[in-house]
Amino acid sequence: MTGVAVEAHGLGKTYGRGGGHRALHDCSFRLPAGRVCALVGPNGAGKSTLLNLAAGLDRPSAGSLTVLGSAHPGDVRDRIAFVSQDKPLYPQLTVADTLWAGAQLNPGRWNRATADRIAGALPDKARVRTLSGGQRTRLALALALGKRPELMLHG
Repeated sequence: MTGVAVEAHGLGKTYGRGGGHRALHDCSFRLPAGRVCALVGPNGAGKSTLLNLAAGLDRPSAGSLTVLGSAHPGDVRDRIAFVSQDKPLYPQLTVADTLWAGAQLNPGRWNRATADRIAGALPDKARVRTLSGGQRTRLALALALGKRPELMLHG
């Protein structure tokens, strides 16, 4: 993979009435494709906000953001995997049902062998709500990597 995976220029994000809370201000960077990068900073620095923007889950208030060549990250969401810090899985589903849903939501991209290799130690019939935090992380990673993403974001 060559080129740029994520590029930002003057990126900003504000929340609240009249943009009263500035979560991100004048952020500029370039992340080459094929690289591993860690985003570090103190609590409230905007790390999660930046990941949400890159995943196409939110829109910037200022600046520009290009993800996988698109100025609209939501348009390339099928090529991105995002494991957020709260791992939003459906607690009522079983492990097997969750992996089945991953396959259905990612037709043409899903690699069952990859997902099974990562989630293989998890009991198929266990409900997500009964899994430990580490097991939920394993399941979320199986979903993310099973879709064979071009960009993997983990918050």
